[in-house]
Amino acid sequence: MNPFAVVTRPIRDLVRAVTLPFTAVFVVGLTGAINAMTFRGTWWFGWVALGMGIAVALAWARAARTVLTVLLVAWVGHWILRRYGPELRAAFDEWVTRTRPNGAEVVDLWRAGEARLRGLGGQRGPGISPGDR
Repeated sequence: MNPFAVVTRPIRDLVRAVTLPFTAVFVVGLTGAINAMTFRGTWWFGWVALGMGIAVALAWARAARTVLTVLLVAWVGHWILRRYGPELRAAFDEWVTRTRPNGAEVVDLWRAGEARLRGLGGQRGPGISPGDR
């Protein structure tokens, strides 16, 4: 299974909704021509047209689902922005700056951890050797 299917499936659905009708016209036209050249009293290409029509309808339904999902997400985002606006943005930015350490703090914590490990006699824990770094 493709791990990127969650991202590519909506795009694939939209592309198929546009291209499948043209494919269906070509296939039905080709089978209609073959049926006309080999006609023995039965027009069987109508079954091909029915199947392709169902496929096109399903492709359009999938594309509609994708478009409606995108519109719903955009509407919810717009509603949240309009409802909470700058206050929510300021609270989010404050939370990010409070919880995300800057680079110097990370280096200091790493050095403190190394100093603590040296104080323990270099014991690094199970499964971790100095060559793993």
